Amino acid sequence: MFYNRSLRTRNSFEAGMYQLGGHAHFLSPQDVYTPALPEDMVAYQTEAISDVSRVLSRYGDAIAIRIYGDAAKWVIGRGHKVVQEFAKHATIPVLNMEDDMYHPFQALADAQAMRAAIPKLQGKKLVVSYAYSGGLKPLAVPQSEIMIGTQMGMDVVLAHPPGFDLEDVVVQAAKANADKYGGGFKVVNDMKEAFEGADVVYPKAWSPKSYFPPHSSALDKAGATTYQDKFKDWICTQERMDLTNKGKYTHCGPADRGQEVTDEVIDNMNYSLYFEQAEDRLHVQKAVMAMVMGGRVGKKRK
Repeated sequence: MFYNRSLRTRNSFEAGMYQLGGHAHFLSPQDVYTPALPEDMVAYQTEAISDVSRVLSRYGDAIAIRIYGDAAKWVIGRGHKVVQEFAKHATIPVLNMEDDMYHPFQALADAQAMRAAIPKLQGKKLVVSYAYSGGLKPLAVPQSEIMIGTQMGMDVVLAHPPGFDLEDVVVQAAKANADKYGGGFKVVNDMKEAFEGADVVYPKAWSPKSYFPPHSSALDKAGATTYQDKFKDWICTQERMDLTNKGKYTHCGPADRGQEVTDEVIDNMNYSLYFEQAEDRLHVQKAVMAMVMGGRVGKKRK
């Protein structure tokens, strides 16, 4: 169920299902009665997620959902609430293909790509940094990256300009992970400082949350765009890569070339893991689908 368009996510899930011997049904909310939360119901235009989830549970062996941004009305957490509502009523597994809080499959793919390049990640420095984009983007990727990095025992540094803080619940979880798994976590407001000595860098755009509900009384997309335009110098360049410890460049894709990163960096196959990350989406998703769906064939649905 794709509320948002996709290249990597849709193709990797569909290809993965085919390779596992299954089949994926692509559903666009615009082409059906849009599955909606109770507060968003409109007669003859929407259908309750509680009903859609139970119907789809009769047709398949898992439901996968992608929703954020405009599809979630830019209310931070609303997209995640939609995924949770599906999971609440489904009798089959529900997979989060990215919402406005988390992108778990991207984090798994990134962990796999990093581990292939640096077999022992424990104690290595991972920088999750803001990078400028002319478009508005959700918090999902940076939040999932600081979570997976600290779960892998890495020394995670979150770098962003003032006003680009992540959700408190995620930051606190990253701190708890660092304590539990023996890594580190800190926040800095300087990209150059963060890059110094890094083993892996993840420069990625996200939007300043104070312009979006529930952190503001009203949605202000124009204000958010104007504010983030002040930080066009937050870009991953070769000069900044030279500050790292022969570090690896990573990004979930699609990267905004010339804004988030220069071509010189993203196309340098000596240290760019950009395309390895895209490929690993296929592999980790196949693994998860095999784990949660593999034993369901022929089972009676309750």
